[in-house]
Amino acid sequence: MIWGLFGLIFTAILLAVLITKKDIGRAVPLALVMVVGIIAFLAWYQDRELSQSKIRILPSEVELADMRLVEAGRGIRDLSGRLRNHAKQYTLQEVVLRISIDDCVGDGQCETIDQTEVTVKPKIPPGQARDFRERAYFKSTLRPRGETRLRYDVVSTRGE
Repeated sequence: MIWGLFGLIFTAILLAVLITKKDIGRAVPLALVMVVGIIAFLAWYQDRELSQSKIRILPSEVELADMRLVEAGRGIRDLSGRLRNHAKQYTLQEVVLRISIDDCVGDGQCETIDQTEVTVKPKIPPGQARDFRERAYFKSTLRPRGETRLRYDVVSTRGE
């Protein structure tokens, strides 16, 4: 990517010099305008591509299976499981998962006592699954009063 950008800038400078018939006084401003234009176009294109990648795979097209959260100490837990990409066309490049720890007391009333988000970058082709393992960091030191329940939600995805 960076070498391509250098190549485009060099080409812009060379074009500016050729267009202005080797008049350096006019070539420099023209080359600067061309370089700024190229950089602006590349920034726009990259932003557009990132926006498009976030809507290619819906969170509902990602399935979570065999999810485990194991205490590693001091608010750190090891998260593992399997991700399935049910999208028909795109490879799953990134998934943001929200992990919630709920404290359920007595008659099934639960309240969230901690929550965090974890980004997983699995590269899963359409219709396939991959196992993953990531670290999850929790801030709360609250101890549950009742039964602990874990919730895992897919917040966002990125597909190519």
